[in-house]
Parts: sequence; C-alpha cells; structure tokens
Amino acid sequence: MKVLILFFSILILQAQNLEIIKYVNNTQPKIVVEYNNLPNKLQKLLLKDTTIISHYSLDIKNQIKNITSPISASQYNGYNYLLRLNYKNKVLTALLYDLLSHKVILYKKYKIPAFNVYPFMIHSLSYDINSKLGFKAINWIKRKIVYSIYMAPKEQSIFVSDITLTYRKRIISGGLNIFPKWADDTQSEIYYTKLERQPVLYKYNIHTGVKEKILTVPGMLIVSDVKNDKLLLTLAVHDQPDIYEYDINSKSLKRITTFIGIDVNGQFYDDNKIVFISNRLGYPNVYQKNLSNDEVSQFIFHGKNHISVSAYKDKVIVSSRETNNEFDNNTFNLLLINKDTAFVKRLTFGGKNMLPVFSKDGSTILFIKEYKFNSKLGIIRLNENKIFYFKLNRIIQSFDF
Repeated sequence: MKVLILFFSILILQAQNLEIIKYVNNTQPKIVVEYNNLPNKLQKLLLKDTTIISHYSLDIKNQIKNITSPISASQYNGYNYLLRLNYKNKVLTALLYDLLSHKVILYKKYKIPAFNVYPFMIHSLSYDINSKLGFKAINWIKRKIVYSIYMAPKEQSIFVSDITLTYRKRIISGGLNIFPKWADDTQSEIYYTKLERQPVLYKYNIHTGVKEKILTVPGMLIVSDVKNDKLLLTLAVHDQPDIYEYDINSKSLKRITTFIGIDVNGQFYDDNKIVFISNRLGYPNVYQKNLSNDEVSQFIFHGKNHISVSAYKDKVIVSSRETNNEFDNNTFNLLLINKDTAFVKRLTFGGKNMLPVFSKDGSTILFIKEYKFNSKLGIIRLNENKIFYFKLNRIIQSFDF
C-alpha cells in the first residue's frame, strides 16, 4: 500500500523558467477610467483582470466628484470608451460610455456583503465590460477555486479563493483534508476526502457548513471528476488502484477499470467515455475507455510519463515528466495536444507544472507550478498566448475550479 501511495503522490504532487509569449494587438479598444472614492485595492485588481483578459486596455486617470456628470467626448481623444466608477458602502457603481456612439452601454451596481469579497465584485465588473465590448464570454473569471494546502505535518486544510488568490477563506481544517472537487456548477458544495482510520468521502456545503458522509472504503478514495450526479473515483479496494463510478442518487458503486496495474485520475470525456492515467505499457500514459462497449485504447501517442490529464473536445492537456533524475528534482511540463491531428504545443518550459484543468469553455487552463516550498497558481490564456502566475506561500496539494 505504501508503494501505491507513493506512486499516486508522484502523479499528483509533482518556477522556474517562465516563458510569457506576448500577444500584440494594436487594435485593442482603449478605456479611460475616472473614479470617485475607489480604493487602491480595487484599482489594482481591475488592472490585473484587464491584463489577464487581454482583450482591451485600461488607463486609470482622473478622480471626479460625480460619475453621472455630463461627458464631453472630445476631451478623451485616443480612447474608445470611458469607464466611471464609484465605491461607497460596499456598493460599486459602474458606468461605461461609448465615446464614438455617445451612448451609455453599461450602468450597473455591484453589491457585496463584506469588503473582503471585493475580488468577486471586480471580476463581475470585468466580465461585464468584456461582454459589452463584444468579446467572447469569460465565465471562468467569476468562478471560485477550491484547494487543499499543507499547513503542518498531518494537517491539510481546504480553502476557497478567487482565481487570483486575492480572496482566501479557510472552510475545512483539522486533520488531513485532501482532493477537493466542486459538486456542481453553482460552486456551493464540494466533495473531499478526509483521512480518518479509513479514507472517508464527504460532501460539504461551503455556505451552510453542513457536511454529509458519502462513502468510506479501505485503502484509497479520491474524487477525480464530477458529472451531474455521477462521480469518478480512484479506489484501491483490490490493492491496486482502479477507477470506479459512483451514483449519488442510487448510492451504487460500479468498477470501470480492471487492469492488474495502476489506473488513476479518471475524467469524463465526450458523452460516454473517460480518459485516465495508466501504467499499462510500464510507464504512466493517457488512455480512454468507451463505457458503451468497454473498449480501452491509448489516447495520445506523444511522449511518456503523462501524470495528469484534462480534456476538452478535441484538445488534451497533459503534465508530462521530461527528465529522469533519481537524486534531483525532475521537470514536468504541460503539453497541449490535438488528439485528431497529433499537433503538440509546449505550454511551459521548466519546473514542476502539474494538475492542468480546462475552463468550461476550453479557452483557459489553470494549473499548479511548484517551486521549493511554495506553489503558484498558473493561468494560461490559449488564444492570447499568455501565462500568468499568482503565488501562494504554501504547497497546494490539489485544486479544482
């Protein structure tokens, strides 16, 4: 069992050469910002959002007394839009004005229950600006991230944050709490494993604190993916880990893989398939299984030692070990592969880049980059060819968003 745990730890836990491929577009809309009583924290995060989105530019200029005062478009030469902001009593009022058509295209109030959740207010504003300018929706910027981090020996806590790690809230502590996974798209509940005498799978409501025991088995118990009321689990009921499907409604457990070796990290794919990591060829690689006819086949044919995978339509991203140092750190890079054309694009260069996850629309990838005793949350904007990092002074054990 110790060998299994070590193997799985290598898969999950494995900056700092950083490559940022710059995206140049001189036709990006330019927005000038005027504000009244806008805290510096809100200004900085709004600029950070703009950089990550990479669809328009933002220039914070003047402080004004009234955001609804008359607008003379001629005084804003060189800009396409005027954004006026006012923050008071946990309410942010935004007015976005088209300087060409002389029309207000956004007037909205954003309310928050407490100041510390201001990042979600700013992300919502950024989402709306992007939408009003006619760009593709960026729902991922408003989503929450749930992650488990090492606090001390035998102590791992689960936190919720925004995508920039600006807002952070510990929701579960005490003991070993690992592998959190969102239960649905509303992001109100999570599944996670708590290591007690045997691993126990819990469902937890992040708003009410209500906890429900779902399942307990000996050995290993990890939720790797969620689709409606079905969970893909990695269990080691028969010594070696296999992938199981658990139906929440019927409380039934179905074994999906029966290989005598190691099958882990199952992900739902297409309507009736899964992809997963297996050592069927003597080293970890990506396979797929058709749940209709039980056919198993190798999923991609580029490289070896693929230790984690995420799939979106015809695109697959893998974390691949590219060195084999027995007594030194190894390099794990992210590769984007089109499974139909076999086109391969390297997304990271050097370090330990782990646990890639596609956004719901496939436009953005989040992942973890480890360096010494810290972790960075990485955000890759695929179409914009940009990478951003947000540092956390702890080791992230696993995450979901």
